[in-house]
Amino acid sequence: MAGKNTNRIIIGFLALSCLYILFAFQFKGYRNVPLLERTVDNYMDIALSFSHAAYVQEWDRAPESFDFAPSDADGSYKLNLPGWDSSKAFNRLARSGWKLYFNYSGADVRLQDTQILTGSRVDPNNKLTFVVAFRGSNNIFDYLFTNLKNDPVSLTGISVSDKFEVEYWRHVVWDQHAVPSIVVMTRNAMTTWLTNLTSVVLVCVHRGYMEQVLYSLDAKVIDPVSGGLLSVVEALDKYPDADFVITGHSSGGGAAQILSALVLERGGREQNIHIRTFATAGAFNYAGQAKYRNLDSINYFIPNDPILIVNTLTGYGPLGIHIMVPPTRQFSQNNKTVHEMTAYEEQLRKDD
Repeated sequence: MAGKNTNRIIIGFLALSCLYILFAFQFKGYRNVPLLERTVDNYMDIALSFSHAAYVQEWDRAPESFDFAPSDADGSYKLNLPGWDSSKAFNRLARSGWKLYFNYSGADVRLQDTQILTGSRVDPNNKLTFVVAFRGSNNIFDYLFTNLKNDPVSLTGISVSDKFEVEYWRHVVWDQHAVPSIVVMTRNAMTTWLTNLTSVVLVCVHRGYMEQVLYSLDAKVIDPVSGGLLSVVEALDKYPDADFVITGHSSGGGAAQILSALVLERGGREQNIHIRTFATAGAFNYAGQAKYRNLDSINYFIPNDPILIVNTLTGYGPLGIHIMVPPTRQFSQNNKTVHEMTAYEEQLRKDD
């Protein structure tokens, strides 16, 4: 027994040492990144506000008792527990005419990653837009029960029914309470790398982020015409010409990518699906990235963000193109806060 414990300690020490070396190299890289020239991205500002607004701490205490009635004439909400400046982003959306709805789902209250903020709006040109924003990891339980489940799950073998239920090609029993060890996570990462090296391979996705999506397929949006509630799929069927902006931060970005692929498989129009993520965790193996390469997907990263190392280590990557944002402000220059949504808000907000 003592010998096994010693081996585990040695393996753990070596793994942590490798991670430290990789992080040390990563944090040297930003100096060579050229200054960002503002690109034309008509969906970035919307996604940025929604991803940030998803962190309103009012939601954490009692989401079922959140007051959905705007308290001010300009359409804004009174929030008693603001956090991360996210109440500012939330009220910016409310004043802009977005109909907002919080979704809180999941079989385990510790799976906070299943929190989703949705929005809907008809613009002056009668263009209808729906937004689905996944909240990223907010505490240690999120990290343990979602991010560390990095084993690959087949997306190729699923079929999506009319009710948007996901049926797998094989029976999969997921134990949401099982937290993988370093050895298990390393094995899962090697499995993903092997699928990336295989010429003909299934489209595989990160299991933890897939769980977020499965728990949240019935997320509700407000029908901007009738005022009633629709599921994401009902909105897709009722308004096939509407734009769907799917976004998220960190692990929420990984879930956003998977949901986008499922919406496409369910019959969504490729030209109407727009993925915008911030500090996103990679969700797809190479086969998945190749299959969905034509989706309109843009991922924003700050070079010092440790999520870039995580993506490299696990072998998963995000869909679409990456835009590196040079760190020039307080949060983005701090290695402790560079991953926070606030760092991306301060770097990318056009009207600052």
